[in-house]
Amino acid sequence: MKYIRKAIVLILAAVFIAAVAIGLSVIFAVRNINVFRIDYQRADGAPSEEFERALSSVQYSLSEFEGKAIAGVDEEDIAEAVNASGYAEFVSCEKIYPCTINVTVRERVEIFAVPSEDGLTWSVLDRDCRFISEKRSNANNLDGSPNVLLENIPEEDYQTVAGLAELFEEKFSSVRAFAESITMVPAALQVETDSLCIKLRCGLTLEIRDYKNSPLEKAEALCTAFESMPDYLKLSGSMYCMASAGGALRVVLPDGSVV
Repeated sequence: MKYIRKAIVLILAAVFIAAVAIGLSVIFAVRNINVFRIDYQRADGAPSEEFERALSSVQYSLSEFEGKAIAGVDEEDIAEAVNASGYAEFVSCEKIYPCTINVTVRERVEIFAVPSEDGLTWSVLDRDCRFISEKRSNANNLDGSPNVLLENIPEEDYQTVAGLAELFEEKFSSVRAFAESITMVPAALQVETDSLCIKLRCGLTLEIRDYKNSPLEKAEALCTAFESMPDYLKLSGSMYCMASAGGALRVVLPDGSVV
């Protein structure tokens, strides 16, 4: 009888523990996922259709976490679901126990466009040169103006281009309003190293020679010279920056003068 009583006690304890576990799993199961948005508006004041579609995709993807234990939902999984939507990127998430997760997403903004080999489609990228979407025209989804064209840029140099974008935003507020295209020009007879040529919307071209070495420092020197040079020199021609034999940076203006 003593062993039977012990067995009954163990069985009852196991049932009690199982009941508590089930109860806790129900109490702490995800039931609410709130998505908060940081977005931009088109010229007509309406939100972009692309971001609206991305939000719908995000909400559908996040619904897969409903019913799961809130402690077992990882931030990395939420971020992956958000970032897969294209025009939305993950900002943060907050777990509100027992059953709510608040997720903040931000609209990704088109900055660059890379043409396909046949020229019929464009891969649009954000400021960090991360892929957003494939489009049939190089027209920004918010204002309809062209995105900055990237031509012949190896993907391993996208980080350099992203650094240029950050610099131009700091100096001139808008990358797209300042630059028309960025092109990698291979070494030729007159220039022995590869160059990055940045065609500006005002008509001038900035050339970073030997761009594999100190590209952002050279770009900074070009921007500084551009800001101080006469306006008439900004309308056409080109200026370039290169390092001298001693390592000092030299900027050659369109009129041939050196600064």
